[in-house]
Parts: sequence; C-alpha cells; structure tokens
Amino acid sequence: MKTFSCLIALLLLLQSCTTTIYSTNKNKNDFSVIQAGKKYTFYETGKRKYKARVSVVEEEKIVGISNSQEVTIAKDNIRVIKKNNPTGTAAIVVGSVVGVTAFAALIASLFRVSSNDNYYYY
Repeated sequence: MKTFSCLIALLLLLQSCTTTIYSTNKNKNDFSVIQAGKKYTFYETGKRKYKARVSVVEEEKIVGISNSQEVTIAKDNIRVIKKNNPTGTAAIVVGSVVGVTAFAALIASLFRVSSNDNYYYY
C-alpha cells in the first residue's frame, strides 16, 4: 500500500509540472508563444494528443515531428497546448525528499531520550 501511495504521489508531481501555453478558453487564436524547435503536447478538440517538437508555425497550421514522423495540426483543431518542465519536476521531487527527510529527523530527535540525561525532581 505504501508503494502504491508513493507511485500515485510521483505521478501527481510529474503531471503538475506542465505549463499550459495555449488554451482556447484563455487566449483564442494567439499562438505567438509557440516556438520552433521546442517540444509541446498538443490536445485536439477530438481528444487526440500529440507530443511533438515544433518545426514550423504557419498561419493556419503547426508542423512538428512526433515519433519520427511529420505531423500537421490545424490551428482550428487545437484545444490546449502544454509544455513540460523537467527542471521544475526535478526541483519539486528533490525538495519533497529533503523536506520529508528533515521532518522525519526532527520528529526522531524530539522523541529520542538519552540514557545520560540527568533529571532532577524537586
């Protein structure tokens, strides 16, 4: 059960480190932040998903490479574009591990009773 909980927590951390670059709800038809040469995850309105490195951003479409094949995505069909942030993911994971370790050490030191302590009762 503990391993299962750790796996779920890790998956949530990895999922939380994506940044929404484009959304039809927020910035409709503004693809100015999409840069050629960068990797993005494209979600189409028909629930298709592409992870692709963008080659060219044209007026009506975005061309990229996904699984060694050229993919053309019409801008009208794009619902959401997300960008992964591996540096942020690594920082969160390392920070979490350090935080949990420090917390466990603090709790252990609070409950540790040394046999050399002299207690005086009045």
